[in-house]
Amino acid sequence: MSEPSKQSVADPSVLQIDESRYLGNRLRAETVLTDEQGKDFRIGELLGKPLILLLSYYGCDGTCPTMNRELAGVLAKVERFKLGKDYRVLTVSFDARDTPELASKFLAQAAGVPESLKSVDGGWRHTIVKTGDVNGFAGEVGFRFFWSDAAKAFMHPNVLVFLTPEGRVARYIYGTRMDAEAIRLALIDADWERISSTTAVFDMMTGACYSYNYAEGRYQLNYSLLAGVGSLVFGVSLMGLGALLYRRKMKRRTQGI
Repeated sequence: MSEPSKQSVADPSVLQIDESRYLGNRLRAETVLTDEQGKDFRIGELLGKPLILLLSYYGCDGTCPTMNRELAGVLAKVERFKLGKDYRVLTVSFDARDTPELASKFLAQAAGVPESLKSVDGGWRHTIVKTGDVNGFAGEVGFRFFWSDAAKAFMHPNVLVFLTPEGRVARYIYGTRMDAEAIRLALIDADWERISSTTAVFDMMTGACYSYNYAEGRYQLNYSLLAGVGSLVFGVSLMGLGALLYRRKMKRRTQGI
């Protein structure tokens, strides 16, 4: 296998994703991946449910195993949605030298992902890209990386990419410290099309009342929407009160009071 492309100077811009450019991009459904068990499958086979994509490399002894381990821990706290039933997780290596055997070793020694979450039934697969260019696959979601001679490691963003059931990019969440509520809200964002066409009113209201703050990288209450709804309710209440008082006044007149 070919050696990774080498650069000696760290470029901070590689850690940034141009979200305005990549939000809404669709992964190519025909891309073939190979999982830790040596099984091949197409990306399209995972669609139909929201998908959390985590790009890692299996020779990493730093943030990649940490990201996988932290994600496993936080998903156990997301009680509203069940992994495998309501959504799936996919870890893909961006190191062209990685193999299914290394993926399996990564799982056993580094990631700390519970057995119950692994494989097809568990809803989480650790894979390598079998067909196509690794850089091309990562580029579909705006993920860039390079090899640093100084660090003897890949430099890359630590990010979760949330995809819709159609395979389109819906949300990015950065950092190795993850929050269960942010994961839940991002899954609602990713699955909005399905949720908005069902009777899941709770999820619809949650999705509307929270918005993602790109500057701070977290979800927050949608204050402008809440203020608008509050003003509307107040206005309607005043109209109702005015109508009630008017009816009482007219009733008194007709009764000669």
